[in-house]
Amino acid sequence: MIRGLPKARTCWLRDADVVVVGSGAAGLTSAVTAAARGRRVLLISKDELGGGSTPFAQGGMAAALDPADSPALHAADTEAAGAGLCTPSAVAALVSGAPEVISWLSSLGARFGQGHLEGGHSRPRIVHAGGDAVGAEVHRVLAAALLASPVEVLPHAVALDLAEDGLVVGLRRPGTAELEPGLVRARAVVLATGGFGQAFATTTNPAGVTGDGLALAARAGAELRDLEFVQFHPTVLWSATASGQRPLVTEALRGAGAVLVDGAGRPAVPDSLAPRDVVTAAMHARMMETGADHLWLDATRVARLEDRFPTVAAACRKQGVDPATDPIPVAPGAHYACGGVRADMSGRTSLPGVFAVGEAACTGVHGANRLASNSLTEAIVMGRRLGELLGSALPSRVGPVLVPDRGVAGAAPRTRASLAVAMSRNVGVLRSRAGLTEMLRLLESAPAADPGRLDLATVEATNLHAVSALVATAALARRDSVGAHRREAE
Repeated sequence: MIRGLPKARTCWLRDADVVVVGSGAAGLTSAVTAAARGRRVLLISKDELGGGSTPFAQGGMAAALDPADSPALHAADTEAAGAGLCTPSAVAALVSGAPEVISWLSSLGARFGQGHLEGGHSRPRIVHAGGDAVGAEVHRVLAAALLASPVEVLPHAVALDLAEDGLVVGLRRPGTAELEPGLVRARAVVLATGGFGQAFATTTNPAGVTGDGLALAARAGAELRDLEFVQFHPTVLWSATASGQRPLVTEALRGAGAVLVDGAGRPAVPDSLAPRDVVTAAMHARMMETGADHLWLDATRVARLEDRFPTVAAACRKQGVDPATDPIPVAPGAHYACGGVRADMSGRTSLPGVFAVGEAACTGVHGANRLASNSLTEAIVMGRRLGELLGSALPSRVGPVLVPDRGVAGAAPRTRASLAVAMSRNVGVLRSRAGLTEMLRLLESAPAADPGRLDLATVEATNLHAVSALVATAALARRDSVGAHRREAE
């Protein structure tokens, strides 16, 4: 069911030691670190720098910095949130590397505040910035470091497929919707493309987060892992008329005293500071019980809310909600992919010369459910480790990789919205065998793309089709409920 992209002949050529796909925290860190060690690095970005999820991160970065905290406690919280499915060696690499990452970002000029508490954490170890704008601050300093480095940036470009001498890339030329395919010859390809939240109708992810790296790796035959574990953020700002990317309402607000309630004002979950999978499942159950399509987050007792959480306050006010006096309408939304391309904490995958970092990778750190604020930390720990690895030795070549199947030419762009609605219905917070089977049937029958047309809309629709098929298949195979994967009893 993994369809290939429409076939097109390459018409331009670039050379680099390392090509990095993606300009979020993981990609920027990998590129800057490898370039600092003498490698010729080309970074390709679908948009301008900062088009991914990093600038939208609100909560913070988890790191044990306080004398009353420790990496061991951070590891214990991570493994508890991961429902027993974390890889201990990967968790150890994360928690031991986290304090050094905060120090490195600070040396680049990042302005951080002291640690605060979030759901699932036993200590206030969440390093924040600008109240609830840590992602914007991290992106600011990493983008500045990149622009001051010798890294070459190729904007408005999208990765198409792996090749044994590098990566096939589609370049968007001004004034045309079609892509101009070319080959970037490189000895290392780094997939830092983020997650795939746009596979669902409601998500915190920007429009361009379409699982490009995961789909590309799947077409090339890479090993994948844990794709059924899609984390739904409990508190996404709900609107009766909006879909697609929606603002998240950071759980740090619950750490500051906000409470989830139903329409009658009754507490909606037993523990508002439990890990995300637990809170989301409890919210879903209450919504099913009451027939509601959303709940409420009462933050009216949070002191200095406007000063402490300016991003959340601005998003609420834009929707006509005053969070200081009114409860905030919230519902779960697709947020973070715990699974992805199987990789170690230095980004090595099953394909020689191909590396995956950040949300595109599955290292086992998150297990069945990500602990809040571990994502940016993991992305930068991995990016620095990978950059140092590539600085010490380059692979001899990329691959071998599978030749993508061209039997059915992708997915028609017009299918994107309807399939996203079906994914939210059938592969959302609570799943059933009937719903997952129906989802796979819909994907199998989805119209193909025009085989003679290669444009960004077709590439994204095809990648989302592939990701949806992979997630639904993995979810159907796992019959038990664990972490972020919940199945109805059969």
